[in-house]
Amino acid sequence: MAHILVTGGAGFIGSNFVHHLIDNTDHTITVLDKMTYAANAASLEGLPESRFKLVVGDIADRELADELVGKADAVVHYAAESHNDNSLSNPEPFIHTNLIGTFSLLEAVRKHGTRYHHISTDEVFGDLE
Repeated sequence: MAHILVTGGAGFIGSNFVHHLIDNTDHTITVLDKMTYAANAASLEGLPESRFKLVVGDIADRELADELVGKADAVVHYAAESHNDNSLSNPEPFIHTNLIGTFSLLEAVRKHGTRYHHISTDEVFGDLE
């Protein structure tokens, strides 16, 4: 049995991944999510308390990231600011989460030797036209 840290696990894709892990493995899961507009706590309701824990926090919090990564066998990183059009008028949240937050996770996985999987979005490729 492995312990998996899922960042952004209260979002649409992240929460479906958490349900998949619960349904198909014996892993325990900790979700670290800031619970912004993209999160939905209801998507995590009903998960077994013996195998699931929600931590409301920021991936850019280096102490918290270090603590949680240190307890995990693997990190699956979904947490991100998306809706990239918004970054043109207000880039700060994108820089905070997507750069500083990801950096804090990378530093923690490097320190602890934890396996890391980075999940991205089709938005990184830009518009179709």
